[in-house]
Amino acid sequence: MLLAEVEAGRDESDGHGTRLYERLRAAVEREHPDEYDRLMISRATFYRLLERLGIPVDSLRWPTQRRMDAANGATAPYTPTWALRLGEQVQIDSTGLDVIAVGDDGRPVQVELTAAIDVASRSIIGAMIVPKVPGRGPRGRRLGGRGTRSFDAVLMLAQALAPMPGRPGWAPSALAERSELPYADLVACDPRMAGAAARPVIRPRMIVVDHGKIFNSEHFDDVCRMLGINVRPARTRTATDKAVIESTFGAVKKRFSQYVAGYTGSDLARRGKHVTEGLLWSLNELQDLLDEWIALDWQQTAHDGLRSPFLPGITVSPNRMYATLVAAEGHVPLPLTPHENRKLLPFKRLKVTDKGVTIDNRSYNSEALQEYRNRHSQIPGQGMRWQIRYSPYAPRFVWLYDHTTDDWVEAEFIHQRLISEAWTQWTWEQATLRVLEDGGRKDDQRRIAREVSALRERARRGPDPQAKRVPQLFTGPALDLDIDVPDPYEGVPDPDPATIVRAPSLAMNAEHILAAGDTTPPPRTATPDQSLPAVPDAPDTIVDDAGYEDEQISWSRPSGADSLSLRGSAADIFAFSYSRPDTPHLPDDLISHGSASDDDAANGEAL
Repeated sequence: MLLAEVEAGRDESDGHGTRLYERLRAAVEREHPDEYDRLMISRATFYRLLERLGIPVDSLRWPTQRRMDAANGATAPYTPTWALRLGEQVQIDSTGLDVIAVGDDGRPVQVELTAAIDVASRSIIGAMIVPKVPGRGPRGRRLGGRGTRSFDAVLMLAQALAPMPGRPGWAPSALAERSELPYADLVACDPRMAGAAARPVIRPRMIVVDHGKIFNSEHFDDVCRMLGINVRPARTRTATDKAVIESTFGAVKKRFSQYVAGYTGSDLARRGKHVTEGLLWSLNELQDLLDEWIALDWQQTAHDGLRSPFLPGITVSPNRMYATLVAAEGHVPLPLTPHENRKLLPFKRLKVTDKGVTIDNRSYNSEALQEYRNRHSQIPGQGMRWQIRYSPYAPRFVWLYDHTTDDWVEAEFIHQRLISEAWTQWTWEQATLRVLEDGGRKDDQRRIAREVSALRERARRGPDPQAKRVPQLFTGPALDLDIDVPDPYEGVPDPDPATIVRAPSLAMNAEHILAAGDTTPPPRTATPDQSLPAVPDAPDTIVDDAGYEDEQISWSRPSGADSLSLRGSAADIFAFSYSRPDTPHLPDDLISHGSASDDDAANGEAL
């Protein structure tokens, strides 16, 4: 019962051991009310039981992700994942790349990486970067969101089946002809390898995926069946079933992400202050950088998981391991024709009307498409609905698949002339969201098409250099604080300068106050007919010649101290705003030996 309560709190916010103890008491009372007094343990026994089960009390306060990782971690003895042939096991997963890039609308966006790695050679055979933007609106009707979709995973599989051509600006070492790949043999069996990047082409035989909805979609399963790929789902909440791709993601973030402009760190606590205000790469540029890094660094760097059975102390690179394995089993290319590539696109089953077909609130029509209007598809259970394929990265055209003739029928977006340039499904969703916020309708395709053109123009033009980008300081929400505040000086008359007199003079010169050597009070002179009063041993007051007592100043000599100290604050000693009613006249000889100068006396008389 205790283990069940610990497992139930894995996904919750952190808490103390006292919360777990109270939940255990509630569970025992709920399930065994008659035996509660006999079964319920004390608090001290509860903590001893946690220690015996190997559950640290501090682990209850770990971050949620850390507690989940600890619960899903592998248990000893560990069994490594291994494969003997190329493509025997390919692991696929998605993760945040910890980098901010510029989206299609010109705004900074988070990005997400979906990658596939071959276990036998540790080669990254496919990598796809997509923006990660949360949608707006209630659940089930959110609009404008973006993340990894099934089509992105399918495009990644298409990358694994075709050589990646080298691009202008890449380092010469990133090309296959400068790498450890058997370039001459590969070009002989597949001419597409000429000028390709130093990344091998491996056809997956089995892929291991998690339970994400993008890998459980009908589109992904349909493509895997067409390509002859077996799909094996990993066990629920068991990251060790695809530990190779998980460790690869950690290496990518360490060796690639942290060196890219716009790096954010793994969480907000590690993010820099002005990441989004600096120079950022666009999504296409970031994808190009990642492809070059894979060919130049990952594929040509020795991997700790790749060792020869004859020389286990030597590590080899993924490209060298691929060269070794391909020499043993050979390589058979699988080029896809344009006809087969269209079968990789996502599809919807729709009925053709006089207005064509509508996909994601966009209408497509053509003369060839009208031939299938109100026509039966001859597929049991589908009626007049035909299979319509489309590309989210190029939604200008759609294709109807005629299975009776194994042919494709093309149709164009009816308002394409209002956009007149390349655009994506994500740009359309952002434009739709803007129109709805302005009070428009979701079915106003003309207005949304113009907004798509405006977004593309804004992204191409860039930010206005004259516009101020300094954010305003947050001072809290506006509150109604218009209340009467009493004036503390109300009724107090203004001070009269004629009533202000100078403060009384000190009984010693100023140089003796700061003197550190001689601690003897300076001598005071007296007239023959006037004697000075004696100073007690521990006086609290000083009596001046006029008979007035000063309670603020006194002499003291601390034991063991060589310096003179005054009791009272400096503000009390040097205050010139001190006034005393009917100030008596001080003798001239006392004034001549005081700390105030003749100028100060003159100023006091002037006041």
